Amino acid sequence: MAELPKIVCIGAGSAVFGLSNLATIVRSERLRGSEIVLVDIDEDGLKTITALAQKMNEAWGAGMEIWSTTDRTEALPEADFVVFSVQVGPREEVWELDWQIPLKHGVRQPYAENSGPGAFAHTARNVPLILSIARDMEKLCPDAWYLNFTNPMIRLTWAVARYTPIKVVGLCHQLYWAYAMAGAVLADRWGLDFPDDFHVHTDYSNAQQLFRGIAQGYAHLDMKAAGLNHFSWIYDIRDKQTGEDLYPLLRQRWLHGFRRDFEPLTRELFEIFGLMPTAGDSHMGEYLAWTHDPITKPWDKYDLKLQSWAENRQRRADRWEQARAIVAGERSVEELRDAVSEGVPEIIEAMIFNDNSYHPQLNLPNNGLIPNLPTDAIVEVPGVISRYGIQGIGCPPLPEGIAELCRRELALSSLVVDAAVQGDRQLALQALLLDPMMNDIDRARAILDDFLLTFSEYLPQFA
Repeated sequence: MAELPKIVCIGAGSAVFGLSNLATIVRSERLRGSEIVLVDIDEDGLKTITALAQKMNEAWGAGMEIWSTTDRTEALPEADFVVFSVQVGPREEVWELDWQIPLKHGVRQPYAENSGPGAFAHTARNVPLILSIARDMEKLCPDAWYLNFTNPMIRLTWAVARYTPIKVVGLCHQLYWAYAMAGAVLADRWGLDFPDDFHVHTDYSNAQQLFRGIAQGYAHLDMKAAGLNHFSWIYDIRDKQTGEDLYPLLRQRWLHGFRRDFEPLTRELFEIFGLMPTAGDSHMGEYLAWTHDPITKPWDKYDLKLQSWAENRQRRADRWEQARAIVAGERSVEELRDAVSEGVPEIIEAMIFNDNSYHPQLNLPNNGLIPNLPTDAIVEVPGVISRYGIQGIGCPPLPEGIAELCRRELALSSLVVDAAVQGDRQLALQALLLDPMMNDIDRARAILDDFLLTFSEYLPQFA
C-alpha cells in the first residue's frame, strides 16, 4: 500500500456525502497529498461535489489530487480504499414504497430499512451494484479495502464477503445513539443538560438536539457493544474519566423511575433481556416480531416513529443549497471544517500509518468474534486497525435470548442475500416467509410480486 493512498469514493455526487465524509477526508492533516477520485452516474451532482472538494482542498491546503469520473473502471485501478455510499433508486421515493407496498397487503412495518419485508426490496436493489463494483475491484484493485456505508448493512456487506474475495467492512455510527440515551438517563451525575422531551429519533427536525445529546454522553461515557448492525447490545459501560462500571447505576435509573416514555421499547428489552440495546426504538424495532400487530398496535404503545421522508427530502435540499452556495462563493467553505466524521479518514490513517487504532463499531465476518453467532455472518463488534488490516475484538457470548434473536435475523439475512444475488424468486419467497413480520403465505406472495413489478428497473437479476 502506498504511503499516500488512492481513495475512490463511489456515490460521491451527493451533497450528503460531500458535506460529511468528503469534508473529513480532505481536512485530514495526515492524508495531505493523497489521491481522491469521485465517482457517480449523476453528472451534475458529481460536477458540483467535485468543485466543492476542490474548494476544500485549496482552502485547507490539503494538496490532494482530486478528480472525478462517471466510469468507475477509470477510477479503480491501483485504488487502496473504495468507499461505497450509494442508494439505487431515488432514496426517499423507493424507501417510502418499501413501507407502503407491504402496508397495502396488510403488513405495517416499523421502519422498512434493515429488516421487515421492505428491507428485502432494499437489499435486492443494491446487491447487483455493490457486487459488480466488488468484481471490478477483483480485476483492478484486488488488495483494496471496500468500505460500505449503505444499508441494509448486514446484508450488503455479507454479499461482498460471501461472493467475492474482496476485503470488506461495513461502517455505521448508530452506537452514538446509545451514548445519547445513557447520557440522558445519567445526566445528573455530571450536570448534563437534556430537555424533558429528549428522544433519539433521526428525523431532520430532531438532529440538532440528538447530536447535542450524543456529544454530552460521549464526553463522559465509554461503551463497548456487540451484536448486529442496528441491533447491538452494550456489554460494558464505564465512566470515561474514572473507569467506574456504570451498568448497575444505569440499570437502576432507567428501569426504576426514569421517564417511561423515553425510548419505551428499548427500556422494555433492557428489562427483559438484561442488556441495553444501542440503536433506539425505531431501528431496533425492525428486527422484532412484536412491532406490527394490528390489534395491539405497538406503534402506538411504544410510540414507534417512522422515518420522515418529507424531512429527509428537506435535509437533502438544504445540503444541496449549502453545497452550491459554497461553490458559488456565497457561503464559506469553513462551514464544513467541523463536519462529523463517520470514520473514513481515521480508518485510512490507521492502516497507512500503522496506528493500532481502536474503532468502536465495525461490521465484519464473525469468525468467532461473538462465539454464539454463526461463523460466516456479518456481526458488529469493536476492533483494532493497523497496517495488518482491520481486526475485530473478540466479545463475550451474548445472553442466549439475545443471541437467538440475532441468529433468527442472520438466518433471514443469509437467505435474502442468496435470493438477491441469484435472482431466485423461490428463495425470495422463502425469505419473506422467514421474516418476523410475515404471518400469511398469500400475503408474502403478493408483496413479493408487487416488489418485483414496482422495482423491476432496479432488479435485473429477477428479470
